[in-house]
Amino acid sequence: MAEEEAVLAALSRTSEELLQELREAWDMPAGRPIRVVGRLTLTWRGSDGADMVFLNELEHPETGVGLVYPRIGTLVINPDPVNASVPPGPSRTITDAKTLASGEQWAIAEIELSTLEQRRRLRNPWVVTVRSGTLRLLSDLPDEWQVQVHGAQSVKRISASAREEIEDYVRNSVLEEDQELARSHAENIRRLAELATSRRQAEDDARAMLAGLNDELAAQQLRGDTARQEADGLQQRLTSERDQFERQQRHIEEETQLMELRYRRLKELLSEKRDRLIALGLVDAGDIDAVMWENEAGEEGRSGIRFSEALDSDLSRLAPVLQIELQKKGLLYPQALLRDFLALLRTRDLVVLAGDSGSGKTSLIRAASEAIGGVCTVVPVKPNWTGPEDLLGYYNPVERSYQATPFLVALQDAARQPDVPHFICLDEMNLARVEHYFADFLSLLEQRTDLPTIQLYTADEERHVVVEQGLFLHVEAEARRRAGLGNTATLEDILGNDQANAEIHRLSGLTDKESVLIYHGRLRRSLAAQMRMPTSLTMPANVWIFGAVNMDDTTHQLSPKVLDRVHVLRFGNPMLADWDAIESEIDAAAGTLPADLSGLLIRSDEIGLRQDYPVFDRQDDNVRFLSDVSRRHLDPLGVEFGLRAIRQAQGYINAAVTAGLSKDEALDNVIRHKILPKMAFDTARPAGNGRARREILVELRDELSKRFEGTNVQMDASSVAELDRMIRLAEGNNGIVNYWLR
Repeated sequence: MAEEEAVLAALSRTSEELLQELREAWDMPAGRPIRVVGRLTLTWRGSDGADMVFLNELEHPETGVGLVYPRIGTLVINPDPVNASVPPGPSRTITDAKTLASGEQWAIAEIELSTLEQRRRLRNPWVVTVRSGTLRLLSDLPDEWQVQVHGAQSVKRISASAREEIEDYVRNSVLEEDQELARSHAENIRRLAELATSRRQAEDDARAMLAGLNDELAAQQLRGDTARQEADGLQQRLTSERDQFERQQRHIEEETQLMELRYRRLKELLSEKRDRLIALGLVDAGDIDAVMWENEAGEEGRSGIRFSEALDSDLSRLAPVLQIELQKKGLLYPQALLRDFLALLRTRDLVVLAGDSGSGKTSLIRAASEAIGGVCTVVPVKPNWTGPEDLLGYYNPVERSYQATPFLVALQDAARQPDVPHFICLDEMNLARVEHYFADFLSLLEQRTDLPTIQLYTADEERHVVVEQGLFLHVEAEARRRAGLGNTATLEDILGNDQANAEIHRLSGLTDKESVLIYHGRLRRSLAAQMRMPTSLTMPANVWIFGAVNMDDTTHQLSPKVLDRVHVLRFGNPMLADWDAIESEIDAAAGTLPADLSGLLIRSDEIGLRQDYPVFDRQDDNVRFLSDVSRRHLDPLGVEFGLRAIRQAQGYINAAVTAGLSKDEALDNVIRHKILPKMAFDTARPAGNGRARREILVELRDELSKRFEGTNVQMDASSVAELDRMIRLAEGNNGIVNYWLR
């Protein structure tokens, strides 16, 4: 009785109230028509010819989530997926009965409540029907609706236009790299000439002052030696960059030839057989147009204040802006951490954010992306990921299509917006073993001289599709000729003609029991797959990859291979932060910045370009210090810190100075990012040189304390403080040192 009263009470509410309840339950915007996606079905046809058409299995038009009726308290009105009847009128005329009977046609429409009489009869306050005249087939979907994902069928339709955009971006990006390398080549030649001139001048001066200036001679000789060293270094760089430039040119030519060959084969098929492919239903006209039309590079389409105009493209002024914008979202971060974060962005290295749940790892990535007008995609890592296909997808030989992943889709989205920064975060990165599913991608990211190419599947499949489509078109043309059908005959016309149908079976080698429709469907899927997914994808230059990890008993440790290639940015407990000090920083920064920077827009190249790590420079003070630390302390402790890590550290220090940190602060960050996370050993065991490991660790702590004494490094939050913590915790952990121990 109570359930009946609840239903009657719901039926007594106004239509607008009930529609608003549907919007809230289905996560749709208020004040707008309710649009849904569903499958058209001819449910029943009576003896009098009347029929009932429904839009079944309704889904959310943006997320693809299946829709169900709201509950009344704990009362479930109807547990089945929502459907909507299609009334007689314009909505019934957009397709034919055969298509309706197949149940394979998807459509989008606006819905409204059914009549009160129908809702009372069905005891459901939310029974809906399609608003007359609003039903549209998905193939006719207007561009301005921006539908992205509606299950497998929608993905095929939406993704079909991605191929040309990606290929066009690949061509543009490699041409841009070609031009950048040419400019760099010319600049290095100019600098080499200047240094050579400087060297000759120094030598001339030395010879002129040789007779009475013996002391000055030594200084001049030193200047000459220094100039020669710099010239030799630049000559080596010039030679290296010239070789790199030539390799890149050869790579561009090879890739362009291969791409043009594959594209020409597909384009020739689509161009010559366009009308027949459309008539036979093998491809949609819109998909062909998307491949055939040349994409025009337009503006990035973002509105706001340009970084170059508001802050003169000065990265050191960006940290206070981020700090203020993050405060508006209730997030308080010290300015030093934000400068560290910006420096890591500029390096274009993989960054792992470590900390407890709720420490603000993904929040920082999302908020920072939003603050600079970028896009953030969070990809949850699953514990069952075991290989690269879990990250990048795989080619399904049965479906003859590539099964994309959210990570790959995010890369494709970034390629369509080359000026917009795209942050991709692998959330809970170490729920699965990182070296299992991410090893291939880590190797790709090591390629620094140019953008790495991700090979998705073999290019031979593309050629097979073109040949197979051409053979089918030849067979159906011969079948039409023998049956007397014209060039405009559709697949329905051919299948409806007994002679043509028989000829199709005979010429194709199909038996009487084999279906032309199944063969046709396979051809359509294979052609659509080749049109929407390239065989390879160049890593977009506007993508930053992050990982968020939480070290506990449910996760895996990061292997030395992974730690050697990433920067680890560790987050503390936000409840222990000095909020007063952070707010004081924000107040001090607010007076030095323009009034409103909430719409700040930054291009990806303004953050930093992907380039090779700096050449190993033994004359650099920080390089000498890190080399000495590695030789005297790290190697005996079994902690690897080699040439690549030092070059990576050089790149970070240069980026950190640009972001507003001092070289001392940057060096301290290098130790916290690259060295301390690798420390996990038993101090009871002797080191490689026979000394006690604890003694060597204490010596390292003292060496760092001496190095940073009198600098602007905050010692209570430095690598020295971290080492003190690790040594203290090891004493209560049977002598086991572990950076991740708390």
